[in-house]
Amino acid sequence: MAAMEFEQLEQEYKEALARIGRAQDAVTELRGPVDPLGPGDPAAISPQLRAAENEAQQAFNAYIPLRDRYWATRWGREGNPPKA
Repeated sequence: MAAMEFEQLEQEYKEALARIGRAQDAVTELRGPVDPLGPGDPAAISPQLRAAENEAQQAFNAYIPLRDRYWATRWGREGNPPKA
């Protein structure tokens, strides 16, 4: 892999990681404190929280293959293959 290709892969990896962070921050902010439900309190999730959780899941799903490709490439470039 050429240096420019690796730099682009690294940039995509960092962007995917940042997307996960932003998505998780949004979920945490919308969720607020997690307290036990009282007797008779219905469990509910707002449409905004549902959308934030969906974005967090999609961000994670997009990140996984990039993470695997990035680290496999980086290990190969540094001559430090992963241990089986």
